[in-house]
Amino acid sequence: MFNILVFGLTKNYNDLVKSYSSLSCNFIHINSASEFYSTAFSRIFDIWLIDSAHPEIPEIALPELLATHPAPHIFLFHSPIENLTPERATVFKEEELAKSANCFSQLMHNKREQNRKKYLAGYVQEQPGVEAIFTKSPLMEKLLDLVKDIAPTDSPIFLLGETGTGKELVANIFHNESRRRSGPFMAVNCGALPDSLLESELFGFEKGAFTGANRRHIGKIEHASGGTLFLDEIESMSPAMQVRLLRVLQEKSLQRLGGNLEINTDFRVIGATNTDPFELLKTGQLRSDLYYRLSVFQIHIPPLRDRVEDIPLLVQHIVNRKKRNGREYVKGVDEQAMQILLSVPWFGNIRELQNVLERAVMLANTEIITADLIHIPNQLFTDSVIDTTNLADHAFRPGTSLKSYKNFLNQSAERKYLVELLEYTGGRIGESAQFAGLTPRALYNKMKIHGLKKEDFRKSE
Repeated sequence: MFNILVFGLTKNYNDLVKSYSSLSCNFIHINSASEFYSTAFSRIFDIWLIDSAHPEIPEIALPELLATHPAPHIFLFHSPIENLTPERATVFKEEELAKSANCFSQLMHNKREQNRKKYLAGYVQEQPGVEAIFTKSPLMEKLLDLVKDIAPTDSPIFLLGETGTGKELVANIFHNESRRRSGPFMAVNCGALPDSLLESELFGFEKGAFTGANRRHIGKIEHASGGTLFLDEIESMSPAMQVRLLRVLQEKSLQRLGGNLEINTDFRVIGATNTDPFELLKTGQLRSDLYYRLSVFQIHIPPLRDRVEDIPLLVQHIVNRKKRNGREYVKGVDEQAMQILLSVPWFGNIRELQNVLERAVMLANTEIITADLIHIPNQLFTDSVIDTTNLADHAFRPGTSLKSYKNFLNQSAERKYLVELLEYTGGRIGESAQFAGLTPRALYNKMKIHGLKKEDFRKSE
């Protein structure tokens, strides 16, 4: 969805909205300079539509504002504004509403095409913004709409997503699209450190605080001042550490280990977990007060198996990223290899797909990666039709972790549900999707993963 800010144009506003009705747009209409300053940077707008004849235009001082703030392209109605170049602003007559809508549609199309070409070429932004994610998935489009609405605020965010879905990338995008983009982005994986080291890493310590503390150390929380603190696997913190973090979030201050000085902090916090938060709350791994403090905006990053339509895009993007170091001749994958990649449930998500493709690129001797180079490691079972009644007979196998087995059980349960659902509805997708609480596209994707076809469930007359 496109976010459009309209300043003035009160008499033409209804006609303006009608002119843009063929596009999916969210309009915010303001009519004063004070509203402009409080609204223009409150979310990521795709365009500003401005009445240049508005009496309060001089108070906004657009050329000076654009020199110091990132802003979208501007459509000016009535007349140009001095010092605004055609690269920053396009001028229309008051009655050219339909023309401006066509121009906006073309502008967004061109921007998307540029992003697509960069993405497929393997381009990676040093400071990724919303353009860093190119997608065909409705689930990811919804996520990007949330980023555009929420990123410029200072509200806490809690990211939910399986391992390998790109939680740190999304957190980085939130930071780079916020007003804190010029500040630091500090990422901490709470599960990678024992509690004693994590406390020092987060809060810092004074010289002499403990044996070996021969100098002062500034912690990640203090370093994040003016920017964003990203805490991944936050449930790995001990309850005592969670209490201490909660106090920092509430009081906006901290004490280093071994110190008494209260140090003011100013950062935005983004927490993340790869586990169902209600399971964490139930088991006591995550304190409810910390959870509710972080969950002002709870955002679910969909697993790769729920966005199968993005796999061809990701494949081309990853291949072009990984083909350096003497493999520049590699261009892509053949149809059979792509079919394999589309059929895998990808419990490790994008990270697993990336590892599989990196191996294939390194082994490729020709421009096209063939199916024999696609190696999917640690797949518990290869047959898409599984007898779930005998799971207990082969639950453990050497090389099979508890987590991978639990993932398998989830997939088996999902397949069983879909089979029974489709049998009940006679393969009717719309009705099945409604029962399952899914969109028809999402249901199709899940059926594709499990090798199910609606035709197999149609009841004979």
